[in-house]
Parts: sequence; structure tokens; C-alpha cells
Amino acid sequence: MSSNEPVAAARSPLIDRLLPYLRERGYQAGERLPSERDLAERFAVSRGQIREALAVLEATRVVERRPQSGVYLRARDRESSLDAQLLENDGGVPLNPADVRALHEFRWLLEVQAVELAAVRRTDDDVARIDAVLAESATLLKQGQALDDMDARFHLAVIAATHNQFLLRTAHWFYLVSGERRRVYFADPRNGRRSLAQHRALRDALQAGDAAGARSCCSSTWVASNAIGYRRWSRRSAPTLGARHEAPGRSDAGHRCPGPRSAGAPRACARAA
Repeated sequence: MSSNEPVAAARSPLIDRLLPYLRERGYQAGERLPSERDLAERFAVSRGQIREALAVLEATRVVERRPQSGVYLRARDRESSLDAQLLENDGGVPLNPADVRALHEFRWLLEVQAVELAAVRRTDDDVARIDAVLAESATLLKQGQALDDMDARFHLAVIAATHNQFLLRTAHWFYLVSGERRRVYFADPRNGRRSLAQHRALRDALQAGDAAGARSCCSSTWVASNAIGYRRWSRRSAPTLGARHEAPGRSDAGHRCPGPRSAGAPRACARAA
């Protein structure tokens, strides 16, 4: 993801230590952070290294510098950039229950709308790229390997078929942040088999140009992974999470495609979930 490359290049063990420190100490939005000198002493590094780390956090809107005043923490849930969440994720800062739910809803809004657009805009080359991912997924599944990386590649190939760069760039961010969720979910081989069947059904809907069928298949995939993967991920990220998350306005009863199946929707969609 090109928008994340500068942040990835600027990553350092110091940032991985600094971010958890800010969270664990309970600094609130608008609160002034310790001086560069104090932080350098605390982390046993030079002031120059602290200054570089704070520059990255400033660029990702985690903190802000106020002239003649100091460095202050920004409101994480309102002002921080998407890259800030990626930095925290890579640094081992756990997601809280609100983060998990918000990410879950974000994926729903992003992907369910994207597949409808992909069904209208997809080209033969797009379908060929999706087919290549499915073929490799099938091979890995036969070899007993997990499909966490292939799952991301499949969904990104589908979203690439929208030919909307901002949807694709945002989706890249989501799949970077949700890597742990996929590792948890696909540790169970049954989920790999279920996922491949769902992906094949979605591919057929896209090939047919069936936007309603693609949406139905994507909904079923979303609900199934929610029912299993997100609950496990939530337990690892935040043990207090107890709420069951559902697609907005939908039920996951039986893990079937929500609502009546459109005439063009592949039957495999309902079965795969």
C-alpha cells in the first residue's frame, strides 16, 4: 500500500515502545507529553531519536506540536490517521472493544458496496486475476496450509475490480490492520474450506455481472467470519468484549445469506456460509 510506505520506512523499535507507553500511562487527548529530554532519559535513547519518533507520530496525527508549548496528544478516535492505527497494530498495541466493532462495521460498509461496483465494472483481466488467486488458494488448502494471506489477496483483487484507487488503498489498510484476525480465523481448516466456497460463489456473481448476487455472497462471507473470527480476535485483543456484532440491520441466523436470494445469486453462496 503506497500510502503506508513512508510510515513503514520510518518505523523503529522506539515507536513500538513509545506508543504502548502513551496508552498505558493513560494520557488523555489534549494532555501535554513529557519533554524530549525526559522521554530520551526514560527510553535510554538520544533526543534526536525521540525527535524523529515524535515526527512520525505528528505526521500520523497521533500528537501535535504547539509552538513554545510542547507536544500534545491528539484525540485518537477523532483526529488520528489510518496510518496511526497501523503503527499501533504493528507495535503490539491491542485493539479495544470499540476498535473491533468499528473495524467490523468499516469492513461491512467498504466491501458490500465494493462488490456491487465490481460486478458492474469488472473486466476479463480482473476475473482472470481473481481466478488465479482462487486456484492458488485451492492448492494451498490441499497442502493443509492456512489461507489467511490468500483471503486478503482475494478480497483485494475483488476490490481492485472496482477500478477505484481510494477503495483499494483503504482496503489495503484494513487488511494490514486485520492480519491477526485472519490468522486466528484461518487456523481452523474448516474456515479455509468455507471461505474458498464463498469466494468461488462471489467470483461467479462478478463474472455474471450480478451486483445483487455479489452483495448477497459478500454478506454471507461477512456474517460467517464475524460469527467466528471476530469473536476469537476480540477475546485476544480485549477479553471484556461480549457483544455479538451483526451486519447492520441483518441477522446471522444459520449463517445464510441475509434476506431473500436474488434470482441471479449463485446457490453456492447460501450453502457456503
